[in-house]
Amino acid sequence: MQVIKRFLNIDDVLKDAVKKMVPILADRDDFEAKYQYQLPCPGCGDKTASSIFYLIFNQKDWLPVGETMKCSVCRDREAFMIYQNKSLNELISSVGERLTKEYFLLPESLKDPGFNNYQETNNITAGAKERAVSFTRTFLASKGNRHNLLIMGNPGTGKTHLCAAIARNIKQKGYTVGFLTTGKLLSMIKETYQKEPAKTESEILRDITRLDLLILDDVGSEAKGGNDDWRKGIFFEIVESRSGKPTIYTSNLTDVDLPVAVGKRVYSRLHDNTQFIDLFTEDYRENLRIK
Repeated sequence: MQVIKRFLNIDDVLKDAVKKMVPILADRDDFEAKYQYQLPCPGCGDKTASSIFYLIFNQKDWLPVGETMKCSVCRDREAFMIYQNKSLNELISSVGERLTKEYFLLPESLKDPGFNNYQETNNITAGAKERAVSFTRTFLASKGNRHNLLIMGNPGTGKTHLCAAIARNIKQKGYTVGFLTTGKLLSMIKETYQKEPAKTESEILRDITRLDLLILDDVGSEAKGGNDDWRKGIFFEIVESRSGKPTIYTSNLTDVDLPVAVGKRVYSRLHDNTQFIDLFTEDYRENLRIK
């Protein structure tokens, strides 16, 4: 019963709280404690804050217990910001998961390739790997220094292997990565022209813009029949939508054939802020089989 009576006294409650917050007072009772009101708020500066102070007997100065508590308006504002940021982060995470599901279409045969198991068959493949590793490091180190890659070479030289290695390393750091062939992306856009499509063309282009990194494999291989003007026009829109965001393009075509396949206007855009990797060399897979 005495304990209950003790806690009915607000001064005793306050002193008990101070003892818990100030270690040197844990076993002492020779002090007073009080709430001080109308203090300047650390958040807004208005005299609407409060804090607890204590005074040890025979001493002159009242000492604060911890930091001054912000006013209720500032505390409410901070609580709202925490809630808002949490909701925003959850939304970003949800969008990232959806983009990965819809646009990270890495072939099953390329689930494991990395930089360590990329076989350097000559100086050309060794140089390509070095530039791919450098691109990855630059991407992860600084948002301001990121650039595009255009990897051109004959089939079987490891272009897609290097792209898979780049994608896996960057994706593992929490970035949203898209990986698909140009032909697949164009097919996805064509599907939007059907009756009651799941997505519109503008929605796909917006999704492409949101990706932290987009890898378009086998550029130019889609230039086989069909509406050539439509294909070149849409591919130009895709490239334009990635303006200012790092993108990797690979192609089996030469610098003579690629402008014909994608159009000179697109080919010119492919070189904006772009580093070129030459992988025209003897067959990469054939060298691995010989080993």
